[in-house]
Amino acid sequence: MEYRRLDEEREELNRLLGREGVDPGLNRRRVVVEGKLQAMREGEGDWYLYRYLGGEGFLPGYAFPPQATVLSFDDREDELARDPAIALTEYAPGNFVYYRGQRYEVTYARPRTRQMQPDVEPVEVCPACERAYLGPQEARRAACFCGQNLSGFHPRQALPLSDMYAWRRARITADEEERLRLGYEVTEHYMAGGHRITYQVSAKGSPVFHLTLEHDGRVLLLNRGARQREAEPRGFTLCSKCHRWLMTEEAEQKHIGTPTQRGECPRNAQAEDLIRGLWLMQTIQSDLALLDIPLPDGAEVELFYTTLLQTWLRAFMVTFNLDENELDGFLAPGPEADILCRLILYETTVGGSGVLASLAEQGRLHKAVARARELLHEGDPEGGCERACYDCLLSFYNQRDHELLDCQLVLPFLQSLEGAVTERVSGEHEAEWFERLLSQCQSSFERDVLRAICDAELRLPDEAQKTVYDGDEPIATSDFFYAPRLLIFVDGSPHYREYVQAADERQRRRLRALGYRILAITPEDIAERLEELASRLG
Repeated sequence: MEYRRLDEEREELNRLLGREGVDPGLNRRRVVVEGKLQAMREGEGDWYLYRYLGGEGFLPGYAFPPQATVLSFDDREDELARDPAIALTEYAPGNFVYYRGQRYEVTYARPRTRQMQPDVEPVEVCPACERAYLGPQEARRAACFCGQNLSGFHPRQALPLSDMYAWRRARITADEEERLRLGYEVTEHYMAGGHRITYQVSAKGSPVFHLTLEHDGRVLLLNRGARQREAEPRGFTLCSKCHRWLMTEEAEQKHIGTPTQRGECPRNAQAEDLIRGLWLMQTIQSDLALLDIPLPDGAEVELFYTTLLQTWLRAFMVTFNLDENELDGFLAPGPEADILCRLILYETTVGGSGVLASLAEQGRLHKAVARARELLHEGDPEGGCERACYDCLLSFYNQRDHELLDCQLVLPFLQSLEGAVTERVSGEHEAEWFERLLSQCQSSFERDVLRAICDAELRLPDEAQKTVYDGDEPIATSDFFYAPRLLIFVDGSPHYREYVQAADERQRRRLRALGYRILAITPEDIAERLEELASRLG
């Protein structure tokens, strides 16, 4: 695909260079493209076979990490690679990159395409709990897991972070300097889909908070566009024809032209070819820890939870010998009235380090709490710091939160965890979810299967009666659904009829073509299929 894209770009450059008065920089770009095509044909440089297969996901991630996001230049064969979480802002549209004494502006995307169009996906963010739903099916949800009605909200379009292309610039305008100073609005969102186990952390015989560990969970990072002084970010505008980023309305008008004047787009894009309000996104799939901690009496919400989040991050890094870039976290609205914020920690390395999963072991959390109290200067004969310092919570990475950090706010809470123990519980949330799923079952056999899943201590389905679409066309409704793509069909007596079986086979063939995995359960093979379900859920 990359070779075909470069070959098409070379043909386009040859066509443009045949005109009069074109930018001489196009010829520099043609030389660069020719060099890359030759490297791909000979398997050299970044196109070494194993590196390419690893980047495409054909080789295990722990041994061959996926290829980072790459920035190419118009006048150089050099490329800069960054971790996607960093590239989400460093290589964002309109940003400036300084390389070897030259200034370059990120001007073009190199996205994956579907039917000659950038492969964008709809994203829905719950306004109550800020949980994100990604994809045509998930973004159509009528309600969030928290109960918030989503039927009146329209999904936004998001483009998976792609490699970028930068053009050399000699000068920048005052408006561009102001935009760079304000930066980009990047938000983090929790997504359902992992295997969750809830634990109760108790101290002195009383419950203190709930800890949920999620294996193979997902976090969605969204770049919503350049920050605005007194308005929400407007997202990005991408030309679907030439894949150029257009940062202002004036740039959009020049790009598409007017009825009497040809635009600057080399492929003659029209207004309908511009994708406006686009978000950039990056999905991280790893182990997560969700901490639901009640707010102490008299504590200020933002100060307490922000300080506690940074305390947990620093304590885990020191206790388990992690680097700054191996663990991250954010705050989300809490699930209950006395839990105003939920702390979400996630591992950022490919394959994960296993640190968060190990918190279920007795003594691991206690060890981290003890180290956190040391970090906050407990027992320091010199008295420690007044609020926070670089010996405890402050670091280069949390500069935006420095004014919100105060050791004295969270130290009493950590002291209350003296001798804390961690016990697995079924949890009120799991019981409530089971009852909700049970109420959505449409036959007694469906209810029997759901009870069998619960009795086998398997993870409960993420949804019941889920309708799957191909574009705008509904294909089938599965009885149960596990994110991201496992459909459970409970085939009772009506499915024994030949015409029903034929219709089922046609539907499920289409579902498999869309990438869904299917498990059909009949009354004769419940035990066998539950074993298969356990294997698929890991």
